[in-house]
Amino acid sequence: MTVYLSGHLKSFSNGKLEVSLGGDFATVGDALDSLWKLHPSLRDRVLNEQGEIRQHVNVFVGSDDVKHLKGLATRLNSDELHIFNAVSGG
Repeated sequence: MTVYLSGHLKSFSNGKLEVSLGGDFATVGDALDSLWKLHPSLRDRVLNEQGEIRQHVNVFVGSDDVKHLKGLATRLNSDELHIFNAVSGG
């Protein structure tokens, strides 16, 4: 599993924009738990105090936004996750 991070997160992942995770993961939450073990400070940037994905953070499994699926319980059907800030404005 490879997790791709946007540039604003690299200061919380030892400068890495790609993090390889060993093992098999059933859900997005399982993969992120493994990511937090490697880079604990990422957790507070991605999840809120209730343990849910922050409003202005997007997490994609392949090309699917997990917020439109089952959030952290979304089943993994890809070997990559993408985490980046939502783009807003007008």
